[in-house]
Amino acid sequence: MTIVERLSMDLTGCAVTSVVGSNGAGKTTFLRALCGLLPWTTGEVWMDGKRIDRLAPHEIAKQGLRMVPSGRGTFPSMSVTENLQVGGTGLPRHALIERMEREMSRFPRLAERREQQAGMLSGGEQQMLAIARAMMSNPRLLILDEPSQGLAPIIVDQIFDLIPRLAEGDMQILLVEQDVGRGLEVSERACVIEKGRIALSGTSAELSKDQKIRESYLGLV
Repeated sequence: MTIVERLSMDLTGCAVTSVVGSNGAGKTTFLRALCGLLPWTTGEVWMDGKRIDRLAPHEIAKQGLRMVPSGRGTFPSMSVTENLQVGGTGLPRHALIERMEREMSRFPRLAERREQQAGMLSGGEQQMLAIARAMMSNPRLLILDEPSQGLAPIIVDQIFDLIPRLAEGDMQILLVEQDVGRGLEVSERACVIEKGRIALSGTSAELSKDQKIRESYLGLV
């Protein structure tokens, strides 16, 4: 069964790109294929001038692509510190320590709970840890799959306030989000996926004014 087809996207020159749409539209399937977790039957994926769609998942990760899956994806029996160490696998010791401190500075709640098991953290803290672990490798492209899922509104605010700051420098973010309004707020460009295809695309400012978006996704007229 083909879930995603005829989908074309260019992230060049855009710090944050949102992929939005309802449940079952094909968003997560698209992300899993990008990461090499699902096969492509046709099409190509290029990153920094190199074709990556035929690489194994660990080889794609080495090219600088990291995904934070929906549902957090931390190692529950390991401490916060140990989770970050996994994210920095292969780094020299001084770089590992430096990046761990950087992420704990970015997420002070993690610093307070550095010895606590990840499974004992709140949902919001686990999401922070999952993002921090992905950031340990200094990715070129960070994919966030439904970061607001299952979180209290105040925590969602904190996560989405952070997203544009994460994209400072050379890193880009591909954000997949069911909450269309949130996705458009923090991104520069966006596309709407319906039934595995791109139904609309453009700048986030343009799409936020689109009548179909306003009626179908934002509940506005």
